[in-house]
Amino acid sequence: MNITSLIIISVIGTGISSIATQIITVREFLSQFAGNEITISLVLFCWLIVGGFGSLVSKFLHRKSVTVYSVMALVTALLPLIQISAIRVFRDSIFIHGESPGFYPIFFFILTFSAPYAFLIGFLLPYSLSVIKRWGGEFTSGQLYITDNIGDITGGILFSFILVYFLSPFQIIVITSSLLILISLALVIHVRRYLLLGVGVVSVAVFLYFGLDKDFELATLENQYGPDIVSYRESPYGRIVLTKERGQHTIWESGTPTYSTFNIIAAEEKVHYPLSQLDHIDAVLLVGGGIGETVDEALKYAPRRVDYVELDPALITVARTSGLLDPKGKVTIVLADGRRYIAQSRQRYSAIILDLPEPDTFQVNRFYTSEFFSYCKRILTQDGILSFSLLANPNYLSEVRVKKLSSIYNTVKTHFSNVLLIPGEEVYFLASDGELSADIPLNLRRKSIATSYIEGFYHGNVTEERIRFINDSIDSDEFVNTDLRPRVMNVMFQEWFKKYGTSPNWFILLLIVVIVVYVSVIRKEEFVLFSTGFAVMGVEMLILFSFQVLYGYIYLKVGVVITSFLLGLLPGAMLGNRWKGRGRDMLIKAEAGMILFLMAYLVWVAFYQSTMPELAFFLYGFFFSMVSGFQFPVAADIIGEERSPAAGLLAADLVGAGAGTLAIGTLLIPLLGIQAAVVALILLKAASTVVLLKG
Repeated sequence: MNITSLIIISVIGTGISSIATQIITVREFLSQFAGNEITISLVLFCWLIVGGFGSLVSKFLHRKSVTVYSVMALVTALLPLIQISAIRVFRDSIFIHGESPGFYPIFFFILTFSAPYAFLIGFLLPYSLSVIKRWGGEFTSGQLYITDNIGDITGGILFSFILVYFLSPFQIIVITSSLLILISLALVIHVRRYLLLGVGVVSVAVFLYFGLDKDFELATLENQYGPDIVSYRESPYGRIVLTKERGQHTIWESGTPTYSTFNIIAAEEKVHYPLSQLDHIDAVLLVGGGIGETVDEALKYAPRRVDYVELDPALITVARTSGLLDPKGKVTIVLADGRRYIAQSRQRYSAIILDLPEPDTFQVNRFYTSEFFSYCKRILTQDGILSFSLLANPNYLSEVRVKKLSSIYNTVKTHFSNVLLIPGEEVYFLASDGELSADIPLNLRRKSIATSYIEGFYHGNVTEERIRFINDSIDSDEFVNTDLRPRVMNVMFQEWFKKYGTSPNWFILLLIVVIVVYVSVIRKEEFVLFSTGFAVMGVEMLILFSFQVLYGYIYLKVGVVITSFLLGLLPGAMLGNRWKGRGRDMLIKAEAGMILFLMAYLVWVAFYQSTMPELAFFLYGFFFSMVSGFQFPVAADIIGEERSPAAGLLAADLVGAGAGTLAIGTLLIPLLGIQAAVVALILLKAASTVVLLKG
């Protein structure tokens, strides 16, 4: 096999490795930062913008050496294991353990630990084409683009549909890096660099040893979870870790502690506050929080049944294996997404108890929207009750916290006649069309139900003054929280900055200045690719966030979303390679196609907002990226191969994609909502169409 063939195969291997590494990196940062979806856009932005810089640098490296290429390719294959290990080890070395860092620290942490690999990926693609041409190979920029897409698609499919269900992250890295490792070593042999071959073989042996050692992978988690890890499972839905310290078990989901033993106070509050209000209880629905003492407390009311809904089967397995979950005869465990179960259920419940984290992510916020509360109202019996809690200081509330509580209060009040707030370490919301009482101990005495905490300490914590303070703080004019206009996420974003005395304004200004400067110095065709990259990644962010709002398990589906876009790029690039002789007209038709797709998304967001089938999101991403995909070979043909367009076009595409990821996923959606983000993308593509029309 000649050098040209080996390099072409290495491009495919690079695509397989890079996409799998990208998805693993996204999932890793989600676990490190409590499932905050904004980290998805930050990871992809850093990846793309640094990759674009790498492509530009390759343009100015005049030495086109197979040896240099093979060494860089081997380093690229081995680096993912180091990258993921470093993220795990240094997360709690750089930040205070248990601290929730601010926006800027998270951004720079992500940039620091993803930049080396992203730079190499961006550098290798155009550099591989230069090496092929130096050795007399016939290969165009369009063919390079198609070959890279084949590798990307293969990596995305392998990860999303096979590997994620059976292997741990380190094992996946070993599998997906294998082709690139083999081709890199074959290139070294081909150029007879035997000393380098020896170093490479030793490096690969070390890589395989640590990548396949389960104890080493577990050791990389000890900084975050401590040395007393009892169980670790990398579920498709998230990372499940069980720790035990001084006899106390704690279950962690994607970096967030969701249950601890010996917490009878929380169990009594979340169960008895709502259930003590009811004269008769037929069925109770628990959404989360069914592990530990909660179920036993609910069974004191002798309901006909208790349904406990949990999304992740691995969590149930870990809880059962460790003896933290032993469901009684009346208890049924339902493995499903809680929101989807409620929306589709035909059962009727006397009470729905939500035990969920704060609505600081799109995944959790979807349980605090007007649409969700309407689903709850539908399956509750007459005068049935809905209960949930939010963190709040009973004596002081910040302006941002008031907005958050007020938005959720106003939202639930649109569906229930009575909403009672009970303050404590958390504020409990009780919503019902029936009468509600804040005298929980009296209700319990009437029902002859004994408690350990409420009987003796309730009135000392829940005072008339605190009840009056929390109710007087509610702003009746605050916006209602909805699925596609998530007011609480906007408030959370503000709180994120105010908590650390910072502002997103400087970040936004810097982004605008960099984009304006970059756009002013590139070719017209490169600007079109910049805007297309911006739009494609912007739409990817729209789909990721919309999917999370409606379904809530993007941790599982992030790979499928990314793969659907990659699948569309391949036929698009092939069509572009076939029709490239038609020139500017094809670019204009592609622009019109993207604008039409964006307008269709805007119509759905603005007027329908109905739940879409999962497949609809994936098909939309496929066709949108297909329309955009054939612009690259067409633009390269217009510029001319003799002017080496690959590096400049790849850089424009990557920089635009990075800017789109950041602008849409980090700024516009959290600040202004999904509808405003779609409008921004339409305006950008309209601007690039005008540039093309002016010739």
